Amino acid sequence: MASLLNLIYPFLLTLLMYPVDAAMTEFKVRPFDNISLPCQFSFVDGIDGLTFTWEREDIKEEHEVEDKEFYKFFVGLHDFYQFYPKLIYSFSNNQEQMEERNSLYEGRVWVDEEEIADGSLALMLEQAQFSDEAIYICKAYNSRGRGQRKVKLLVQDAEEPQVQFSTVNDTLVAKCISAGWYHMPKVTWRNRKEEDISSYAKSDILEEKQDGSHRVVSVLHYPVLLHEIYTCHIEEDDVLNRPVRSIHKVPKRKYHNMYNHY
Repeated sequence: MASLLNLIYPFLLTLLMYPVDAAMTEFKVRPFDNISLPCQFSFVDGIDGLTFTWEREDIKEEHEVEDKEFYKFFVGLHDFYQFYPKLIYSFSNNQEQMEERNSLYEGRVWVDEEEIADGSLALMLEQAQFSDEAIYICKAYNSRGRGQRKVKLLVQDAEEPQVQFSTVNDTLVAKCISAGWYHMPKVTWRNRKEEDISSYAKSDILEEKQDGSHRVVSVLHYPVLLHEIYTCHIEEDDVLNRPVRSIHKVPKRKYHNMYNHY
């Protein structure tokens, strides 16, 4: 009995220190947009004696796999915590702490200290990237109490930028420009009838970054009409550069359930 208590005591202590929220709020953001992740506590009224952190954890998702070797390669390739720590923001002793924080968030996350007096520890995340998709955990404590909040951030891997009309060589065309950055952008044009007219469009690189990602401008040379409705849809076509979640291996059943040992 004593050994069992020794095993469960740390877990129970964690629950008492940081109550688990029943519901988790979900936020969606487009690539390279800015977003504020909320975190509010009634016991927080200033920075004196306050310690709080923001951490991240992977979003779990199950997939069926047949090739175990490829599964090992894929998981290893996207094992975020193999290379980077979970801690992305830390505050204690009346100031922000920079040690042992995730370097991928350097210069992109901050907390408005003027709002702490109102109980807000909201994390400002700038220039959201596909790799930022995760569950974010806010933990705080002072002499008046302690608590925990969780929020889920989903980075959308597609956008529908506004379509603009212009004239090129005395011909009316429709144009759209991506707000996000893509390694292999797939641009799809459709008309009011939802017909795919992408073959009439030409896409060019508008701006490129050192990592090979770029923004694009796409021009539709279809017989464009001002009274018609056109939509431009842009998404990442490179599988390795889409948002990636942690993967639980779920092998396909090779035998009858009675022989299943998975």
